[in-house]
Amino acid sequence: MKGCYSIKLKPGAIPFAITSPRRVPIPLLKQTKAELERMVEEKVITPVLKPTEWCAPVVIVPKSDGNVSICVDLIELNKNVMRELHPLPKAEYSLNILTGAKIFSKLDANSGFWQIPLDKKSSYLTTFITPFGRFRFQRLPFGISSAPEHFQRRMSQMLEGIPGTICHMDDILIWGSTEEEHDQRLIEVCNRLMNSGMTLNAKKCIFSQTSIKFLGHIIDGQGIHPDPDKIAAIENYQPPTNKKELKQLLGMANYLARFVPNYSDILFPLTSMLSNKVTFVWEAPQEAAFQKMKKILSSDPVLMIFDPRKETTVTTDTSSYGLGATICQKETNCQANGRRSVIAYASRTLTPTESRYAQIEKEVLAVVWGCEKFRDYLTGMHFKIETDHKPLIPIFSKKNLDDLSPRLQRIKLRMMKFSYTIVHIPGKELFAADRLSRNPQKVPYKKRRIGSRN
Repeated sequence: MKGCYSIKLKPGAIPFAITSPRRVPIPLLKQTKAELERMVEEKVITPVLKPTEWCAPVVIVPKSDGNVSICVDLIELNKNVMRELHPLPKAEYSLNILTGAKIFSKLDANSGFWQIPLDKKSSYLTTFITPFGRFRFQRLPFGISSAPEHFQRRMSQMLEGIPGTICHMDDILIWGSTEEEHDQRLIEVCNRLMNSGMTLNAKKCIFSQTSIKFLGHIIDGQGIHPDPDKIAAIENYQPPTNKKELKQLLGMANYLARFVPNYSDILFPLTSMLSNKVTFVWEAPQEAAFQKMKKILSSDPVLMIFDPRKETTVTTDTSSYGLGATICQKETNCQANGRRSVIAYASRTLTPTESRYAQIEKEVLAVVWGCEKFRDYLTGMHFKIETDHKPLIPIFSKKNLDDLSPRLQRIKLRMMKFSYTIVHIPGKELFAADRLSRNPQKVPYKKRRIGSRN
């Protein structure tokens, strides 16, 4: 991609450099060397032979295919980087201008960040040390906190003026009301990409479809529909088995009551059992109310369209057998404790290996998994994470990677691409994630080391 990126440092930035590499497990040395050589050959990195003020460590993460990922720990540099804070396109506006669209294509930029070269001065700021010497990035690395907003700005500028297009990071949606209109716009987009030097990932590009998935929705000629994957966690809820579980369920539902017509009437068979004078039973009336509530919770009026201008919160929690996460946004003109609207729910079961993790490791995994699950919404913006597990606060806000166990290091490194503040919320006040972790969506899993990216 034409044009170099310059990393701007805050005034008074204090350089950080380590002089010796972190140890790499002996069985991974061969793969590490091969990956470094590949990145040099592709001109992503280049060796550094002179002293530098900045030098970061690396963490080597094994991948399921036997190769490794080289993750550069740029946390210290990121503390001193001035961010552009270029906003992602407003999803609600983007999706609402699709009226009349019938034909769709979606393009994927190939290793998007790596297509933007760094200027030489900025390149030396990204110097990192390995057992095989020091290297620096020649292209925009994924670990730089300012990378997402800069990439979005470049992509938006490149496609400016082409009707029927939405650019969201490295995904480009093109649509038209007719095949001819769609094809003309697609050709114009491809010409702009070619002139800028941007290349595409052919395996992820989709052309001339009547229905397509974009920004967490299914889009077709009839309009915009919720993505079935997004609401699967709610649809797979299991009925409560006692009053405690019923209180947890109704606590979440009460938060969403204003979206539900005749809410009190619908849920009366459930709320009536909260009385100390009533014995817990689960019969046909309770099941009918439960199923109706699930249907309402997963409908359009509840799962609102994401707006990057609103305050965004991710809540996560873990149980002995599952992870849960919810992304929600404060409604416009609300007070500090105002209502929030749900954007998406997510949950999954722990793998057999994950279920044996220490509790703190499960809690950290829940935060990282939840943020990655919602990365299409969170990338390029600052958001809040709420947790009822106090020990997470120093791990995500104060502790250096060297103070953490290798497993926690690998997991935390996956958060480098996000900008967030984490806060503690008492469990009884935590949003829907706690209940989701105790009703996880059962999904197939494949064995892999925690810390690797799919």
